[in-house]
Amino acid sequence: MVQMVTVDGREIDLDKFRLRNFVNRLNELGELEVHDEPVALADLSHAIEANPKAKLFKNAGPEGYEIAAATAGSRKRLAAAFGVDPSQVITEYARRMENPQPVVEIPSAQAPVHQVVKKGDEIDLTKLPFHPQHEFDGGTYISSGIDYCVDPATGRANIGCRRLMLRSKNTMRSNLTANSDLKKIYKACVERKEKLPLSFVVGSHPLDFMAATQRRPGNENELVATLRGEPVPMVRGLTNNILVPADAEMVLEGYFDELGYREMEGPYGEMWGYYGPMHIDPVFTVTAITMRKDALFQTVLHSSHVLARGDSPNMSSLGVEMAIWRHLRKAGIEPAAVAMSPGLRLHGRVALKRGKPGEAREVIKILHKETPLKHVTVVDDDVDPTQGDAVEWAMCTRFRADKDLISQGGFEGAYMDPTNFENEGGTTKLGFDATAPYGHEHQVDYWRPHAPHLTGTPRYQTVRQALEAGPLFFTQLMDAVGSRDGREISMALYALREEGVLDRLPNGEWTLGKTGTAEGKSAH
Repeated sequence: MVQMVTVDGREIDLDKFRLRNFVNRLNELGELEVHDEPVALADLSHAIEANPKAKLFKNAGPEGYEIAAATAGSRKRLAAAFGVDPSQVITEYARRMENPQPVVEIPSAQAPVHQVVKKGDEIDLTKLPFHPQHEFDGGTYISSGIDYCVDPATGRANIGCRRLMLRSKNTMRSNLTANSDLKKIYKACVERKEKLPLSFVVGSHPLDFMAATQRRPGNENELVATLRGEPVPMVRGLTNNILVPADAEMVLEGYFDELGYREMEGPYGEMWGYYGPMHIDPVFTVTAITMRKDALFQTVLHSSHVLARGDSPNMSSLGVEMAIWRHLRKAGIEPAAVAMSPGLRLHGRVALKRGKPGEAREVIKILHKETPLKHVTVVDDDVDPTQGDAVEWAMCTRFRADKDLISQGGFEGAYMDPTNFENEGGTTKLGFDATAPYGHEHQVDYWRPHAPHLTGTPRYQTVRQALEAGPLFFTQLMDAVGSRDGREISMALYALREEGVLDRLPNGEWTLGKTGTAEGKSAH
């Protein structure tokens, strides 16, 4: 049954962006593996990593939870989130970002996420599906938290993504180590000896996660609406007054206390395929748990031996791809195509239309400066940058390290990039100009071979007549006389050669003439 609410004369569907409905869509697309059998929480991560599909566990842990996993772990799934074909994801992403949408507040009584409320002694985090996610993690985690808060100093709403480490029945640790708006907001609260009210949403549509990965000025709650492409219904927390999406699956309301950074959190498997080390972080106290009656819990595949399957790597790569388009267009360069290496947001690929020598180097320098990309590969538009084997071909046949490698140093490294751990001089970035050299466009040995496509419609009766009209390549000769075989064309060319009237041009076209080359009779 569709849940609708009317606000200011506008009807809003409270199920359209529900996680459960998105998981059903993945099932329709063949992107979901459903596990009906019981599964221990300790076995979840192994089952999630077992194959590339998203997962739906129908009976997880002793409580029998339903848990969705890896719902954003591929470009196809992100395309489904936007409701478009994978080839149109960036176009649709850009279109939505250019059309801001508002937040619509609804009362608690109409919010699906307030159907079940637990406060006080009813709060027991040990009854929620925190689970071990990597072999050497520091504890059990919920990895799918989206944090919502308001900066007390400015009134600005802020959102982000955080993992949650179980600490006690009503407290958790969370990672506030990386530089972020939330870290700045919290440290200012600590200096003022104030708590920071905040809510963690668990169970969200991938578009909400995409919004939470961005850093933008203004009210970041509106980013959720903007990426959804329509107003987002939000409801105020029952114990902390923080707005969260009313159509979420579950919310953990509470606050970071005023005592600051005081307990060790981690280690934790990070999106680079390595562990993030243990570090000191604040403590979060839960003041209320609210959820839907049939809440679908969520976990993400954050780090794996196959990074291309991870939620975080795929979402962050999409964001960097968007930045590539934006910065190149700002510089007056329109790429033919852009792609990211699977699962890694530091390796970007750009295909350029032929026509401007030196443009590949210009692209590399722009992207090194304006994006987090550490390695940039530029190819011509006859190479599909989404296909790794095609890019490898261009690297093997068009890239010369002595001429085409661009190295630039002194850049700020990406957060948690393992190559920066012992690097105090900044990051050195590389660019690979794998475009074909200019000045050889008319030489056959620089052309890409493709299977012939013949029309079968004859224009001439004989090979001689066809060549009298002008030089032709062999398959062009076949097409000119309507041959569907080719062997008879070889015999006709042999006869012309024996007459001494056949010649070849430098690229291999057959032509009539007595020039004394290897194809002329005088070559006998």
